[in-house]
Parts: sequence; C-alpha cells; structure tokens
Amino acid sequence: MILRHGALGAWNTRRSDVARHEGKSVAQRDPGEIRAILEHNVGFADPAAWVDYAASHGFRRVAATRVPRCPDCSGAAGRFWGQYVYYSTLIRLRQCNECGLIWADAHIDPEVVRRHFDHTYKGDEYFRKSRDAIFEHLASTIQRLAPRGARILDIGGARGDLMHKVVTGRPDVSATVHDLSAVATDWAATHFGLRTLTGDADALASHPEQYDVVVLSDVLYYEPKLRVLFDALSHLIRPGGALVARLPNHLPMIRLGKLWGRVSQSDSRRRRQDHVAFFNPEHIFAFPTSYLHARFRSIGFSEVRTMPSPLLQGSVPRAATALLFRLAAGVNRMTGRRLVLTPAMLVVGTHRGTGA
Repeated sequence: MILRHGALGAWNTRRSDVARHEGKSVAQRDPGEIRAILEHNVGFADPAAWVDYAASHGFRRVAATRVPRCPDCSGAAGRFWGQYVYYSTLIRLRQCNECGLIWADAHIDPEVVRRHFDHTYKGDEYFRKSRDAIFEHLASTIQRLAPRGARILDIGGARGDLMHKVVTGRPDVSATVHDLSAVATDWAATHFGLRTLTGDADALASHPEQYDVVVLSDVLYYEPKLRVLFDALSHLIRPGGALVARLPNHLPMIRLGKLWGRVSQSDSRRRRQDHVAFFNPEHIFAFPTSYLHARFRSIGFSEVRTMPSPLLQGSVPRAATALLFRLAAGVNRMTGRRLVLTPAMLVVGTHRGTGA
C-alpha cells in the first residue's frame, strides 16, 4: 500500500491527536470489558498493567497484524528502540540483526489506516504554502538530475503538485504520477494533464516502463510491502538514471530520547511507555542511513548521497527557516555529505550506467 506524501503527519504527532483518533472518552467502562479489549488487541502481554490507561484513552477493539521479523530481509529482531500506543495497539520499534532496518512490529488494519488518512488528508494550504520550500528544493533537484527529454515517475505523488512544478520549469520532460488513490491520480490527470498510474506496490512491480528519474517523496516509511517496492525500483529506473527519496532524519533525536528515558524513568514507567519521542506513530519504518546506502546499492545504485531537505513551513518566518537550511547545507557539503542536521533528508542515488 503506497500512501501519498500529501497525507504526511506532523514531524512528531502529538499524543492528543492520536488519542482523538482513538475516540478518547472520559466515560467509565467495565474493567472486564477493557481487559477483554487489551487481550484482543496486539501488544499487551500484561493487560492488567494497562487497564487504567486503556480506560482513560477510550480503547476500542482494533485489528492489527504482528510483524515479528524484518519486512525486508526476514531477519530476526535485535535492538529495541522503544514502544508506543497507536489506535489502541501497543507497537514496538525493532531493528533487524541482518540489514539494520527499524520497523514497527505490528501493522494496523489497512481499512483503519485508510480512514485515518482520509480524515487527516492535507489540502491546498498544506501543498502550496507549508510544503512550498520543500517542493521547490525537490523540483530543482529533480530538474538538475533529469537529462533532456527525461521521463520521470513520482511514486505516491498524490495530486501531482510536485510534478506540475517540475514540468513547468522543464517543459522538455514528461512526468507520470503514481498513487494508491484513484481520486488523487484523476486530479493529476484532469487539472495538470499528467500521465498517471494507480495502484499499490504490486502495480509498480508489474509496470513495464522505465524512467530516468524516480521520486519517493515522504512515501517509503508508509509502505508495508517494502521488499516489493525495492524490487520494483530495481527495474523502474533506467541504467544511468536517478532516484530521489525524501525521508525523516530523526534517529539521532530518537537516540537522545531513549537515553533520557533510561536515566529519568523507572523500570515500571518504561514498561508502560506509550510514545517514542520524535517518532511519528503514523510511520511504520525508520531508516538508518547505513541501511539506505546498502539497500540502494543492492538494487543497482553505484553512488548514494544524503543531503538536507528544507523545513516544513510553520510559525517560524520563512527567512529564518531558509537561513537554517543554508547553514545545514553548508555543513553537509563540508562533511562530505555525511552529516545532515535538518529534520528531513534527501537520499539521491545514481544507477549504474550498464546493465539493469
């Protein structure tokens, strides 16, 4: 299931927002009913310890699927990064012993997720103002990488706002917008005249065409069929082509939050941890840069670079965020593209020039 970048939540979704979606209520319910919910829902090995919490947060029965092994390489779970409550489910962040991917060990029922994103879908204000600097930077990066007459595929491209910006500045290129939502791709075709492809990761895996540039803007960490998507990328990009992916850069802050929890919380409180600081519970993956570099190379990329991405525009004046971005870009260049200081990063890969 590819989810569009237009549905991206806040940098760190507030627990009050999550509670609202879970139907938080002050109504008192029978403790036996609440315990039955905890025994039904995924993650609560000790239901008795969570009864009061579940009552105060209006827990409901929610279907979820356990993901005990790495969704990419099927390796065993190793390092534990913390746990969080999302849609009445206790989810743990695990790291693969083999490839290093960090994943959520439970996936909420897809229908629940679909309704959530329908509820939180961002409109014109989000696309044209809050993400304007992000889109400008992405568009200029894509235009720089695209050869004359290039074919570009935007995976999870929503309504086509980004691709519209790209082809406006580079009318010689052609762009295809992919999305799970037919409503989104219909908009891209009708309003922007863009080619479209509708479907999930399996549709991409069976898509026969190849592109000079493939874009994954705020998409990769939503995709439960991660291995299918990576396999699709290996043939969607032409030899010598490029991949541009935008991803959160939150692992350093998650590490600090985990360290602070160790020194500031009791063992009992850590066992009842209900959020992971700086991790958005809508996401199902976190990507160490070492994993990304190795994984992209495994599907044919000879060069992989990481660089900062502009900040989402909020209450801070744009001039200030632009200055912070320029400083981060300078540090990134001086460290040989190793250090990224912004909350999100671009990963740019160049495919090998020979062979598919």
